[in-house]
Amino acid sequence: MRFGIIANLDKKKVQTVLPDFLEKLYSEGIPAVITEEVASQYLLHPDYFKVYSRNELGDHCDMVISFGGDGTLLGAAKDVNASGVPILGVNVGRFGFLTEISVQELYEKLADLIAGNYQIEDRMTLQITVVKNLNKFSYFAFNDLVLEKGSYTRTILIETYINEEYLNTYNADGLLVCTPTGSTAYSLSAGGPLLAPDMAAIVITPICPHSLSQRPLVISDDKIVKFKAWSEKREMILSVDGQSVLQITEDHLIQVRRAGKSVKLVKCSGYSFYHVLRTKLNWGEPPKKYYE
Repeated sequence: MRFGIIANLDKKKVQTVLPDFLEKLYSEGIPAVITEEVASQYLLHPDYFKVYSRNELGDHCDMVISFGGDGTLLGAAKDVNASGVPILGVNVGRFGFLTEISVQELYEKLADLIAGNYQIEDRMTLQITVVKNLNKFSYFAFNDLVLEKGSYTRTILIETYINEEYLNTYNADGLLVCTPTGSTAYSLSAGGPLLAPDMAAIVITPICPHSLSQRPLVISDDKIVKFKAWSEKREMILSVDGQSVLQITEDHLIQVRRAGKSVKLVKCSGYSFYHVLRTKLNWGEPPKKYYE
């Protein structure tokens, strides 16, 4: 087993725990490769840890370990997904819905990981294509894409189609399209439904719609969502997995479909999705008096 290490070095706690983990790998002779960012931060045993860019890392390891929060894992998924390598998220952030285990649990599970005692969970992803005249831009989303009005105070109009059939023109602050994995992120805050991660579905969630009748919609994963938007200010913002990527005008057409590749997440904590829901969302325990 050769590990690939990706880390969010902007987090002080990551800067504290990562050198100790790298030292453990070195002292026990466990092969690992690291990103250029990690190599520039730490000068531990430079002859032992091979260094690659984030886009190359997945081709040189059997498993990527991501140190940080959910945002770090989303970035890792984008960088290494072409390689098909599985990713283990180590929560060194605040909430950690996607990150599987804590730093302490990583040490406890290390022998199991090396021995192959873990499961792989496939998570669907989205392919986004933005077309303007003869220009075409493509993006990959693990969680979601969001079209927002930006700094302008008024709502925008978003003309939306499923395949080629007109659905609705949303009058809202924006529109969000997400995977089942992304249903626990921004979509949840915007009033969207929670979906189990093994579902094959796409969620369309309007953000602060002007009409209460404009509700979130769940569609099957074989559909293509298309939309165009209009704003009095003309310029809107398209974000993918929390990163702003493009300014949008009424001349852009945005198409969203299921991507051909899934993200492979390492599962070794023994916790189910429903356990994570109860824990992260502070859902209560059943009243004991009914079971006594």
